[in-house]
Amino acid sequence: MVSRLGVRARFTLLYGIALIITVVLVSGGIYFFVQRALMGEVENHLRKDFSAINEYLKHDPNDLIEVAEHGPIDLFRVWDGDRPLVSSLGWRIQDLEKTITGQNREGSLFSAQTDGGKLYRVLVGISVFDKGQSYRITVAHDESLVRQTLKTLALIILLLLPMAVAISLAIGYVIAGRVLLPISAITLKAEEITAENLSERLPVGEAGDEFSRLATVFNQTFARIEDSFARLRRFTADASHELRTPLAAIRSIGETALQARNKQIDCREAIGSMLEETDRLTRLVGSLLILSRKDSGSCSLKHELTDLSALATDVTDCLHVLAEEKDQKLRLEAMGPVYADVDPETMRQALINLLDNAIKYTPSNGEIRVVVGKTPEGEASLEVIDNGPGIAAKHHDKIFDRFYRVDKGRSREVGGTGLGLSIARWAVEANNGRLEFESEEGRGSDFRIVLPIATGHAPEIPTMKGKTEK
Repeated sequence: MVSRLGVRARFTLLYGIALIITVVLVSGGIYFFVQRALMGEVENHLRKDFSAINEYLKHDPNDLIEVAEHGPIDLFRVWDGDRPLVSSLGWRIQDLEKTITGQNREGSLFSAQTDGGKLYRVLVGISVFDKGQSYRITVAHDESLVRQTLKTLALIILLLLPMAVAISLAIGYVIAGRVLLPISAITLKAEEITAENLSERLPVGEAGDEFSRLATVFNQTFARIEDSFARLRRFTADASHELRTPLAAIRSIGETALQARNKQIDCREAIGSMLEETDRLTRLVGSLLILSRKDSGSCSLKHELTDLSALATDVTDCLHVLAEEKDQKLRLEAMGPVYADVDPETMRQALINLLDNAIKYTPSNGEIRVVVGKTPEGEASLEVIDNGPGIAAKHHDKIFDRFYRVDKGRSREVGGTGLGLSIARWAVEANNGRLEFESEEGRGSDFRIVLPIATGHAPEIPTMKGKTEK
């Protein structure tokens, strides 16, 4: 039932429960301590009367008769053994002998009530003197005033308790409303934010309290969602554009071939061009599929101990034909085996993308080096270094974005899709590594894969492997 209430009502209810418990405990404590204080005063008075009577018995017992008739001790009696010796006038008037009959317990303190309803606090004790003479002394004190005072205190507490709780609950309800006011503002603003206006932000108060921090966290979340939506829209638009280009080319080639007079020759050329565009389309769809699996988290990796030198050798052997077509020098430099715990397939894809990128943009007679080694920090490194045109500083922050091209026209001429570097970075980061690069316009580029080096393998062989393909 409580869970169905609003936050404000629940806050007030819990505050009220805590307040009632606190007030009851405080009130009970006050009543207890006042009672003990008042009863302590009565008992101290009884002990003083007992001591005074004891002194009279010790020095001059006959004076007790005068005290019994005229005070100053109002309520007492003394027995000599089993016979009454003296009792005060007040004792006889109140008929306390009848009231305390059967309660004469030595050394005891107790309360007794007369037939008229009056309460008395009674102290009973034995005094023994040097000659073996013993007296039973009983003193009493009216505690009606104490009881009346305690009743008045209890009545005041019972009357003030509901009023205090009611007033406190009302104040707590108002305070809860003011405290939760920023939540209402945040809720109203959050209801206005949709996919069409993700640039809107929640109001952040100036108090710097928990609600301000909550609004700040939500605003940061909205900023990330807005950025994700923007990337998704851009990715969708770029993917649509990239897919439309080869499809349009295939359609144009087919229409041209149908209109040609020399059907046999033109059809062979048209089919060849269509196959080139189909191959480009296949690579683009494959890249999109890889990124889709990466975004969905469904791409599972199988880490195993991998020699990066052997991996680099395999990739350079696979792509050296492309370098030969452009009269480029492709060189592998490796100081023996370097092991890393990675998924070989994704790392192979990353290196292929980096090396293919270098071959595409390095001019004829250029040089490309693949270097396998270690960083000064003891990490495994795999570098692809070229002496191509390089990348201007203004493009450094965007080259890993999907479909981003430094030179869009030239990229399409060489068959690039703008996804290679994005896939390479994902593959490296998925293997707990990082992809770094250094590039300067006109001075080539250096892309460096850095991975945690694996331990516990066979000792490294310090031999230098070098290979140049021309």
